[in-house]
Amino acid sequence: MSAKGDPIIVDTEQHFAMARRISGAYDTPDMSDSEYLELISSQLPEADRKVKDTLELVKGVYVPCGRDKVLNKICRRFVVRMLANRDGKRDDGRVFLITGESGAGKSRAIERMLAQNPALQSHARSFGVVKPVISVSLAGPCTLKILGRMILREAGYPIRQKIEQGELWDMLPQLLHVKKVLIIHIDETQHMLRHTESDQERKNLAKAFKGVMNYKAWPISFIMSGMPGTTELARLDEQIERRASFAFLPDISLPDERELVVRIIRQLSDVACLDAGAIISSDMPERIAHAAKYRYGRTAQVVVGAIQIALDHCDKTLSRDHFAMFYLDHSHARGLDQMNPFLVDDWQRLDPGSFLINMRDVQ
Repeated sequence: MSAKGDPIIVDTEQHFAMARRISGAYDTPDMSDSEYLELISSQLPEADRKVKDTLELVKGVYVPCGRDKVLNKICRRFVVRMLANRDGKRDDGRVFLITGESGAGKSRAIERMLAQNPALQSHARSFGVVKPVISVSLAGPCTLKILGRMILREAGYPIRQKIEQGELWDMLPQLLHVKKVLIIHIDETQHMLRHTESDQERKNLAKAFKGVMNYKAWPISFIMSGMPGTTELARLDEQIERRASFAFLPDISLPDERELVVRIIRQLSDVACLDAGAIISSDMPERIAHAAKYRYGRTAQVVVGAIQIALDHCDKTLSRDHFAMFYLDHSHARGLDQMNPFLVDDWQRLDPGSFLINMRDVQ
């Protein structure tokens, strides 16, 4: 804090300038991240550059499904309830908890959900761009202090000087009010719960969130996504629980959702100009879903991986061999064809998603 008690704020450019001074990297001060990555990509052999360009198009495809409709409906109701006034003012913040297993495709689905809600889009004003929603993603164990700094940094307030955790969360809603932030999206929220194991730590966690939600001048709402255990957050406090909305992204269910797997294969293959007709008309959709542990996100990743193999071989038709080779690169199955779900007839005996094979199973 400064002598007057105001937080010391430094902007992102100052941070980059400091990093350049420390590293001595004065030779590329004006090169953006995208320009640098393009420079690196230009060093690839021409064939690899072509594969990369096509993969970028493939990875940009999102195949919608029923869960997207559910998410959009709950999000719409969540936003309307959040904006509804009581006696001329918004009365409190709310929480939307979105959960699913690893590989369910939560992050991409939420990104799409937020992009499709017209009330949550950024808009330019005379003083700059206003973002109703800011997102932070937790990559590991996270304290409230670290989370608070991440939120403020994303909102445009990188804080350099040491500030105590309580003071940080006290001033957070006021600063977010200035930026007109309505919703904080926290991805991989389970990392917060893993770090807060004692009753007192969890009470502090609930208290911090409630303090932001209950800020009378400008209540802040939360969208929290993560593993299924993330819903434990609602059990920490009755007030949080009664203000919460919930959505769970389920696994792909076969045979009912075979058509979803087929759409993923077809739409991604079409972008890569690959014929996937033989794959679709066989039992490969079932094998792909099994290898992906019946998770939406992992299913798309398996298909993208096989497409890359096909592009590497300059093939025009997507085949079972491409999926088998992809599996070899991402598992312990090299040299163990009997453990590869794309090579054996009795693939259903293999554990779903068994990329890491227990070698005792092959004795």
